[in-house]
Amino acid sequence: EEALACAVAIQRRLDDHRKQNGFAPKVRIGVHATGATQLGNNYSGKGVHEASRIAGLAEGSEIVASKETAAGSRFPVSESRTVTLRGTSEPVDIVAVEWR
Repeated sequence: EEALACAVAIQRRLDDHRKQNGFAPKVRIGVHATGATQLGNNYSGKGVHEASRIAGLAEGSEIVASKETAAGSRFPVSESRTVTLRGTSEPVDIVAVEWR
């Protein structure tokens, strides 16, 4: 929930900046809660790769999350769609998180 709230806050702040100043980059955000292995200051594992692939599915100014991560969130989400992420064998359900 905190990661989704952070993502929403980022998109809202950028939108405000865009309206007030005429420009702000259109940032793509992906959220996926999963396990990871910490190696020093880095993280690795299947979940890290899934999170990266989910983020890559977002369009500019969009938040995309795995359905499981967004379940029960206070933020409204779109209907889920099933995708196969590059480098994975099992499909993942994703949703767009409404932030406006």
